[in-house]
Amino acid sequence: MKSMVIMSGLPCTGKSTLSDAIARELKLPIFSVDPIEAALWRSGLIPSHETGVAAYEVAAALAEEHLKLGQSVIIDAVNGMEIVRARWREIARAHNVRMIVIETTCPDIELHRSRVDKRVRNIPGMPELSWDTVEARIRDWVPWIDERLVVDSRQPSSYLIRLALDHISNSARR
Repeated sequence: MKSMVIMSGLPCTGKSTLSDAIARELKLPIFSVDPIEAALWRSGLIPSHETGVAAYEVAAALAEEHLKLGQSVIIDAVNGMEIVRARWREIARAHNVRMIVIETTCPDIELHRSRVDKRVRNIPGMPELSWDTVEARIRDWVPWIDERLVVDSRQPSSYLIRLALDHISNSARR
């Protein structure tokens, strides 16, 4: 069965790194909200809540086009709010695909903060995040109600990749 893999987690918890590894292994397209939003800003739109919403909607539209073709996809975004998660569920139902959620975490606050302080993503037009921004995301985070795999990004990446791939494979068979 085709799947929509939803990568979720706070910034700097390893979701993009894990998304990239999964995409390479499974040969799946990734629709990542941050580069989409940065492209909107580069086109002249002023950064705002609306450009964030638009970036999620662009990712959703691109995912739907691929799902219509019978292809699985990966969505790479914080996905911290229920309204966004409801949109992914709606798309999965509409296209009769399994929604597989993988949530990345970094329970060690000092390590997490260090990752934020050192991160350089090189997305043209998108500034790096501050710890204050991440703390705001932590305060706004709504726990998932969906079944999901929660991974601790303090673990070795090879272990996390294998865990995620096994979860995707097992979930797709159900």
